[in-house]
Amino acid sequence: MRNRLRQRAIVSLLKTNDSPPKILASQLFFLFDVKPRIDSITDNMTVENVLMVVGSILRSRQRLNEDVGEWARNLFEATGLPFSVSSAAGSIGSEENSAPLPGLSVVSSQPATPKPEAQPKQRTRRVYLSLAIQYLEKGNCTHKGMVDAIMKQFPNLNRETVATFAFDILNPKYSPIKDRNVVKLPDGKLIFEDKIKPVLTVIENPNFAGTENEAEQVTEKQVSGGDV
Repeated sequence: MRNRLRQRAIVSLLKTNDSPPKILASQLFFLFDVKPRIDSITDNMTVENVLMVVGSILRSRQRLNEDVGEWARNLFEATGLPFSVSSAAGSIGSEENSAPLPGLSVVSSQPATPKPEAQPKQRTRRVYLSLAIQYLEKGNCTHKGMVDAIMKQFPNLNRETVATFAFDILNPKYSPIKDRNVVKLPDGKLIFEDKIKPVLTVIENPNFAGTENEAEQVTEKQVSGGDV
């Protein structure tokens, strides 16, 4: 009775299995009340191979009395899944042998994916910031001119990133230069707002030209009849 319950549990486990081979092996050992021995389980084993290796170890510990290959095949038939390992492949096994069993074709159930290479950390500091500030101090570069100048100095940079920076400096919300505003002059050149010289303008006073500032009107002098 206990063997039937255990077999049902294994069949259910195989049907829903999506665990790595070592975890699957540990679950199978648990169902037989045996301390897990997973040193012979590799990460690229198929479910069939895991079952064969575990069965061989159970048989060596006298917890499985039937042929390992037949035992594994019957379990797979109960699940309705195809069994791709021959019964002769798992009939020989030793508890002390930590290598994969002879005759077992180790086939990866999932394609091996190479580990992604560690990407170098990107520097957050803008290496061109000091150069841009120099141009903004002088106000002698348009947006395109500044981008061209930075790219000439730092050819390995991404031009689109530099162009975005040159737009962002006009918006205090996005500008990395937080303490100074940048404005665009009528000719398209960019300059710090505090570098713009105030233009002195004379505002004409409409009340100007009153009689107070005008030269007093000269009246004719009365001269004697003897004057020349």
